[in-house]
Amino acid sequence: MIMRKRQIVVLGSSKAICTKNAYKIAEEVGEEIAKRGCITMTGGGLGVMEAALKGAKKQGGQTVSIIPWQNIYKVNDYADIVIATGIGWSRDAINLNSCDGAIVVHGGAGTLNEVTYGYISKKPIVAIKKSGGIAKDIAGKYLDIRKSAKIMNADSASEAVSKILNAVKEREKKGYIISDFDKDLLMMEDKKDWDIIIKKKRKQLKKKQE
Repeated sequence: MIMRKRQIVVLGSSKAICTKNAYKIAEEVGEEIAKRGCITMTGGGLGVMEAALKGAKKQGGQTVSIIPWQNIYKVNDYADIVIATGIGWSRDAINLNSCDGAIVVHGGAGTLNEVTYGYISKKPIVAIKKSGGIAKDIAGKYLDIRKSAKIMNADSASEAVSKILNAVKEREKKGYIISDFDKDLLMMEDKKDWDIIIKKKRKQLKKKQE
């Protein structure tokens, strides 16, 4: 059985462009994630990232920051676990690879970059439209003509967390275990052994949903 907690990443504005409204909403998102027993993840900076982790800590939640620098001390005050990647903004991919789903609050170009990666990976994403910024522009839309996965819209932190968790559960019901990219990589290893592992995981997910 899958015993780990779900990991929800909050994507959004750095301090440079974060509005008071966005900060408040992000803090509420962090609180809601913690209330549902999930782990709150961010990029570890200030602005929306700080607010989300701050909210999670208010509710006794666990927080993870995946930062672009090599120094584990260059992070906001609310991170329980710090992953210092040392790879600059390429760490955006790690944020999305490591989450079950993402919630977007406000945001600019950097946030859009993260959302695009998540979209291509078909990760569940919810944008809180009233937070403004990129979230307002993408809420309720597809990012391109492929229509990989619609960016869901939410009007509140509570609605956003409910929608993302429901989307994650639906994804699990469909037996999602591994991405197309991972499948390609696994072809270079012992495919037979991996097929057995993947089938076993799918059975575990199905049993959990019954």
